[in-house]
Amino acid sequence: MIRRLRHLALAAAFLFATPALAEKVTITFVQTNDIDRMEESDGRGGFARLMAVVKAERAKGPTFFVHSGDTISPSLLSGIDHGAHIIDILNKMKVDVFTPGNHEFDFGPQVFRDRMAEATFPIVTSNIREKDGRQPAHTFDHQIVEVKGIRLGFYGMTTEDTPSVSQPGDFTFANSLDTGKKEAAALRAAGADLVVAIVHTPVDVDMGLVREGAADIVLSGHDEHLLAYYNGKVALTESESQGNFSIVTHVTVDKSEKDGQTTVTWRPEFDIVDTANVEPDPEIAAIVKGYQDKLDQELKVEIGVTATPLDSRRATVRGGEAAIGNLIADAIRASVGADIAITNGGGIRADRQYDAGTKLTRADVFAELPFGNKVVKLEVTGADIVSALENGLSQVEVAAGRFPQVSGLVVKADLARPAGSRVFSVTVNGAPIEDGKTYTLATNDFMAAGGDGYTVFKSAKPLINAVDAKLMASAVIDYIAAQKEIAPKVEGRLITQ
Repeated sequence: MIRRLRHLALAAAFLFATPALAEKVTITFVQTNDIDRMEESDGRGGFARLMAVVKAERAKGPTFFVHSGDTISPSLLSGIDHGAHIIDILNKMKVDVFTPGNHEFDFGPQVFRDRMAEATFPIVTSNIREKDGRQPAHTFDHQIVEVKGIRLGFYGMTTEDTPSVSQPGDFTFANSLDTGKKEAAALRAAGADLVVAIVHTPVDVDMGLVREGAADIVLSGHDEHLLAYYNGKVALTESESQGNFSIVTHVTVDKSEKDGQTTVTWRPEFDIVDTANVEPDPEIAAIVKGYQDKLDQELKVEIGVTATPLDSRRATVRGGEAAIGNLIADAIRASVGADIAITNGGGIRADRQYDAGTKLTRADVFAELPFGNKVVKLEVTGADIVSALENGLSQVEVAAGRFPQVSGLVVKADLARPAGSRVFSVTVNGAPIEDGKTYTLATNDFMAAGGDGYTVFKSAKPLINAVDAKLMASAVIDYIAAQKEIAPKVEGRLITQ
């Protein structure tokens, strides 16, 4: 595998050729990140429009199409094929450098390995390791590519928060800033003229890399910001999400040699491309349509109707009790016969509104619950439940995905209190909760494994584990189909002040 990756690097160098260092060289980076939706939406985004941007730049000169992670999940079709269609599309787009995001682990470590094995493009990851310290298969630690005499050194990093927000199993994630400084030093020592960090890290880490000079160019994802920044020494970009925009960075490099000394100067120019202003690439558009047609056949089957409006927008499901959160919590609770249910608002993903009278389909449910999570049943104490609720309400101010949507509970909390001491009243099916009493809990396998900070569930007694469980989306589909008409509403399950 190492031979294959080195061959790719050498092929790139041959493709761009190596002239004498007599003139300035312009190298272009077309960046994308956080794109799991293959199709456009309202005339913007999607892979076909993004491909048009890439092709236009490739026609002008040396261009790198860079993907800064979060792509195989979450999406409607990924709930079925675990992101295989995304890798197929990216293969055809000929990505030049990719680094994994935390969502590449949403379906577990083996799916991550499977998808990376299917990729025909270089995958660079410098801070992810297998449990025994090995570099993940089908990836490499860093890469140097020569373009018209300019040596570009690439390294890649994934947020070290991945174990708490996804399901990477035994994979480990080294400190991002430490890794970045080490990789940059190694690449410069190996002769890189410019160091390019392809990272999927929070903006505070990005700015740490900038301040420490741990790269010349940082192409980031994760926060989904539209960002182009240059402090005179280091450039930083992030291209929002879903291919809606792409930051195109043109880097003009002047490399000269005198008296045995090499001097490299460079400057960036940024173009913010709104993909609503480009025509979709027909080849990629046809591939996307083929996948959409397949999806339509499998999922667009009506299962019931909602008599009340539903709202799955991010601020709604991560900021308070939501009717759709009640529906999902009720469904998973009923599917395993538990006393209560708690599910994380961040797992509800379609970000849309449904009018009263909307006919719901399987596709709607899979869009809302795209991660492939399963419904597990745990035995927990009252104290465990309160601890879990405190965790769920600990980051309301930043709309964290851990926000709890519940069934069988009435929770009262004061958000003005410090995190960890906000809950002041809990009842379970009408009776005050008892710390030492045991209850049965329905939740998803991600939370049961400690995801989104629900570490209290890791020590709970499993009554139905993930091996024996059914898909969360299937539980909701079955619940709606059995009732034919549903009427969930906000009813005072979670009262905050």
